Amino acid sequence: MYGPLPRKWAHLKGIYNHGPRTIVSYTVGTTSVLESPGLVETTAGSVLTRTFNVGPRDRDMTLQVATIERPSGALALLKLNGSHGTTVAFGMGNDEPKAEIPKTESFSFNGATRVEIANGDDFDMHGRDFSITARIRTKKDGTIFAKTKQDGPWLADGKTLFLRGGRLAFDIGWVGAVQSKRRIADGKPHDIALTWNAKTGAVRMYVDGKLDGSGSLKPKAVQKSFVVRIGYTSPNFPGKNSFFDGDISRVAFFQRELTDREIAERGRGAVGGSAAAERSPLAEWNFEKAQGDTIASTTGKKHVGNIIRGIANSTNGPAIGSLVAGFTGAAVNWSRSKDGKSLRLTIPAGDKPLRGTLWFAKAADLSEAHAITAGLDTTQFGEDLAPLTKGGPQRWNAPIKTMAQIAQDQGPFAVDVLNCPDANPWNARVRLTGFDFYPDGDRMAASTWDGDVWLLSGLSQLPDAVHGPTKSVELTWQRIATGLFQPLGVKLVDGKLYVSCRDQIAILHDYNGDHEIDYIENFNNDHQVTEHFHEFAMGLQTDDNGNFYYAKSARHALTALVPHHGTLLRVSKDGSRTDILANGFRAANGVCLNPDGTFIVTDQEGHWNPKNRINYVKEGGFYGNMFGYHDVKDSSDSAMEQPLCWITNAFDRSPAELLWVDSKKWGPLNGSLLNFSYGYGKVYVVPHERVDGQVQGGMCEFPIAQFPTGVMRGRFRPQGGQLFTCGMFAWAGSQHQPGGLYRIRYTGKPVHLPVGLKATPSGMQVTFSGALDPESAKDTDKFAVKTWSLKRTAGYGSKHYDERPSKITGVRLSADGRTVSIDIDGMKPTWCMEITYSLRGSNGEAVNGRIHNTIHKLGKE
Repeated sequence: MYGPLPRKWAHLKGIYNHGPRTIVSYTVGTTSVLESPGLVETTAGSVLTRTFNVGPRDRDMTLQVATIERPSGALALLKLNGSHGTTVAFGMGNDEPKAEIPKTESFSFNGATRVEIANGDDFDMHGRDFSITARIRTKKDGTIFAKTKQDGPWLADGKTLFLRGGRLAFDIGWVGAVQSKRRIADGKPHDIALTWNAKTGAVRMYVDGKLDGSGSLKPKAVQKSFVVRIGYTSPNFPGKNSFFDGDISRVAFFQRELTDREIAERGRGAVGGSAAAERSPLAEWNFEKAQGDTIASTTGKKHVGNIIRGIANSTNGPAIGSLVAGFTGAAVNWSRSKDGKSLRLTIPAGDKPLRGTLWFAKAADLSEAHAITAGLDTTQFGEDLAPLTKGGPQRWNAPIKTMAQIAQDQGPFAVDVLNCPDANPWNARVRLTGFDFYPDGDRMAASTWDGDVWLLSGLSQLPDAVHGPTKSVELTWQRIATGLFQPLGVKLVDGKLYVSCRDQIAILHDYNGDHEIDYIENFNNDHQVTEHFHEFAMGLQTDDNGNFYYAKSARHALTALVPHHGTLLRVSKDGSRTDILANGFRAANGVCLNPDGTFIVTDQEGHWNPKNRINYVKEGGFYGNMFGYHDVKDSSDSAMEQPLCWITNAFDRSPAELLWVDSKKWGPLNGSLLNFSYGYGKVYVVPHERVDGQVQGGMCEFPIAQFPTGVMRGRFRPQGGQLFTCGMFAWAGSQHQPGGLYRIRYTGKPVHLPVGLKATPSGMQVTFSGALDPESAKDTDKFAVKTWSLKRTAGYGSKHYDERPSKITGVRLSADGRTVSIDIDGMKPTWCMEITYSLRGSNGEAVNGRIHNTIHKLGKE
């Protein structure tokens, strides 16, 4: 189960900080609980503690304290002597088995054992066709066959065939993955096969002789000195279950593509298929009779597999060993589960609050358990936690000063650099992911990817204009919170500071006015969080009714596990409800609210996304990612909502959040739409139109230098009316500075950016924010237009198809000098168009630019 328990069962209320102490507040049923973890050092070793303040209880409450993987005589529950409350020993005894690995035991893939073939370069999985077949049985995910580096983590262009989410998957490191449809981790035997075509990159997956999945993957580079592994890939891939736990009876590798018939025949017998199916395997291993330290290939003396055994469950699943535990402060009852694997503690029902401390430690034997008990001072156990919830001492006493570098007003835009506290006593990385302004006009709150929130003050000292030498302004940064889970959005509402994290929207409270957060309140944690790295919770905005909005990414190259994967979400004003507004997204980096009640989110190139895209979103819409969570069966282009525009990689490799300009200080750009680029550290204007209900348009880059980091979020400061933007580098992008904060000022000087874009049967009409020179704007040689198409598939991205220049037959300039009509021969809708221009403004200044846009429908002239 992913996501929180039903609130009637249990609900996290929040986390208090009091100096180094952490106090967790939650409810179980109708009972309120405060809990604080601790660590006590004794002469016999370390003891972990959990202090509880439990409110009135209308029934007994049971706490599961610990589990052991397998029951045995060593799991007896024993009473110990001592005066430290109720003390027990769990999982110890003289008959406890020793962890030894017999070198000649029968072979099994037990979740900690692998087979390794040293001469992996013999297995060409880059330049030649190949096939892999195997017979497996398991109830868990794990690796079947892999080719990777012998040491270290998963790396680019490694290859692995494995089970993920119970389905067969093939992954090429940092290229992508293809997955089958049928769940086969069901405890039943299955014959599986994979084929790969070197020329086309076509991947085909078979389950029990039938085609069950397909796609396209091509490695980027040849990797040398790899090993081949059966039953394991690497320490960090394909996840916590890299080892195979179950039966692999045989594996074969063919240096060619097997046919459908060969694969079907190969799975018919208990051992193999016809002679045709057995033709020329490069190597094959039969594990049913494997013993000792090696296993030979049935095809000859080469490709001997080295068996590397591990203790079952040493890497997968919980295993605590022996435990001594106690509870001090109140009478409780100890018990263990019927299967003997779990130690439990029961707190009896009662009308009065209960305070007590659960403590536990590892003990090798009963003698050590007695020593730990005898050396433990429990006089401070069972404390009242309520005084620790009122606000505590500061943890980060000294604010950090930085300088803001203020630029001259030399062009239409000036960019000021508000330097971050990168050098700080806590070595905290300041990779900014979201911010908002306090009403006083001097402060902002900013979140970081690594889990901090900072308070920045000094904004009121920033000058509105600089006509002389550049200036520096001192800023003050105060770290006010840490420990949040990948926060990617900040919003101040009615004086309260809200932060959107991967697991919740939190409200941050400062109870004692020392500018440090004392309480992280769980406003809403409906978020459904799985183990997958890609499912970010992006952005945070509110509407006029007080509802909150954020976007939840889907899994990378994998089908969704939970309804939130690949969605736009709305959280009610009181935090009690979350609604899915639209789905079919891959990685929507933030949310833009439109004046008409609709939304705009970007999305990233990937599987089912041939290129990056800007989506003008309406409630209930599906936006194309078949790997997201939805009920759409039709994968055709017509079954999805069409984007405002497609964005090719060279123009912007990773678009971020959009923002409407709502500032009179921005003159002719007021009311226009902007987009930020995480991938290239740029800002774009987004001219667009609506034709028969379909929004379409494009993007054009601002005439400013690239930022050294990706930029993702932007807000106009009410005081001063200028644009602030922040960003970071954490995943794939071209701008690698860890983070940055900037102010972009419109100086009032002439600016010539396209703010209107219209497609007609005769061509394109481009409206600029400033008047153009009539002579240059009427010269067809000053313009160039080309178009191309894309193909949307389950594969990653798309190349350009049918890319060709368009013939420009004429150019006209409107009477006000702002709108250029470009007549284009054979004008028609197109996935992608590029318009380049080299003009002059009405005062003779250079006006050069490039627009990338999409045309779905042709409007009226």
